[in-house]
This record gives sequence, structure tokens and C-alpha cells, in this order.
Amino acid sequence: MRRRLAALLVLLALPAWAAGPDRQLHGLKGPRDQRVPMVASEFPWSAMGRLNFGNGHCSATLIGPRLIATAAHCLWNRMTQKPMPASGFTFVAGWDRGQYLRFSKVIAVHAAPKWVLDGQSRGLDSRADDWALMELEEALGDEIGWVSLAVPRAGMAVAVAGYGRDKAQVPLAHIGCHLSEQALPGIFIHDCDAVQGESGGPVLAWAEGELRLVAINVAVIPAKGEAGVAAGIEPMLPLARRLGAGAHTRQGSLSQAPSLDLGQSLR
Repeated sequence: MRRRLAALLVLLALPAWAAGPDRQLHGLKGPRDQRVPMVASEFPWSAMGRLNFGNGHCSATLIGPRLIATAAHCLWNRMTQKPMPASGFTFVAGWDRGQYLRFSKVIAVHAAPKWVLDGQSRGLDSRADDWALMELEEALGDEIGWVSLAVPRAGMAVAVAGYGRDKAQVPLAHIGCHLSEQALPGIFIHDCDAVQGESGGPVLAWAEGELRLVAINVAVIPAKGEAGVAAGIEPMLPLARRLGAGAHTRQGSLSQAPSLDLGQSLR
């Protein structure tokens, strides 16, 4: 059972390009999809973007002027069986059906120190290390803004967002779901609808008096009712701060004011 669970976790954590039309869409918890379209130019969705590479994408979030957070498994190129170089990634902030706010090439990649970039299937206990920080060529956050970091806790109301394989051109979010349990140190189970392609997307919560990024969405467990898996922020905090993560959440001049009071929804 442990080996089978590991395989399922890795399959579902694949970026969108590896999940063709013949693959089942995983991550929806019930008969009704609870993800709804967000206005990509409004903050904080403007600080989220598509992380494009080759023929596919993951999702990522600005956490500082030149810094984004995503999932470490997005770094592996299944076609070449090698990690993709930093130059192979482009972060597009506020993407919506061909429109966007800004974009930047990635110039440096920092995977979690314990994450092994070899493309091998691994189980739930590896997902605490399924995170990566990327430095951008352009300081997009100066104009767009960023979401600061906070440590998650079980029971938090959250919003999980990203660019799913089924609707890859539009930012979608499930708002008001929860981090239902802490399965292992650094690993949280959530009950939010999120599918392939939303790997690396933000898990947002209201913490320390403002909206914060508390985890990275990384996988789904079909055998557990399509439960979502998120990597908590705490292990990346020291490195993120050294690389320039913002101390407080900040909306930039290019981002529109939110029409939805996300803080009220998550308090």
C-alpha cells in the first residue's frame, strides 16, 4: 500500500504538460467544482502567475520583489529526464487568456535542500521538501506586489489557487476550505478543490493581521477522497528571507484593489 500511495502522489503532482487528455482529472472533492474564476489583475491574484516551461506549466506566487515560490517537482523535465535549467522558466504574473501584467525570466533556482531531483516516485513523507524558490531577472514585485509568509496550522481556513490543467488560461481559486490536518511535520492535508497544473500554487490564509502564504499546493491522494497535500512554509522561511522575501504583504501599483474581501472570508 505504501508503494502504491507513493506512485499516486507523484502522478498527481506532475505539472500540466505531463498530464495528457487521457489522464483522469484528480483533486475535485465532490460533484460540484468549487473553484471559481478570479480577476487576475486584482491583488492577491495578480501576485500569482503561471510558471511556464517547455510545453507546460505549474503555478507560482510572488513572495518578494524578485522572488517566487513553487513546487520542487515542477523542476523535473520528464522528457529529458533531467532538472530544467533556470533559463527554461518564465513567470507570468496575472495571466488570464493571453492578457497579463508582467513577466520575467528566472535566473536562479533553489530547491529544498532535501529534495532529490531525479524524477523518482516518492511517498507522502517526502512532500515537506516539495518546494522551490526562484529568483527573477526583473523585480516584478515592485509594481505588482507580493504575499508574505506565515507558518500554517491545522484547522486554518484557506484559499487554494492556481492554473489547473482543465482551465489553464484562467486563475481559479477555492476559497474558505481548510487545512484539515497536519499529516506529518511540514505536510498538511487540505479539503480544497485543486487539480493538476495547480502544483506550486498558493495556499493563502489570514495570519498575523494580513493575508499570508502558508503553504504550497503539491499533490492529491485519490485514496483519501481526493484529499489535497500542501507543503508548509516553515522549512523555507530562512532561505526565503535571505533571498529577499517580503516581511509584510504588499499590493503594487499595477495591481487593482480586490473586489473580494479575502481576509473576511478567511478569518
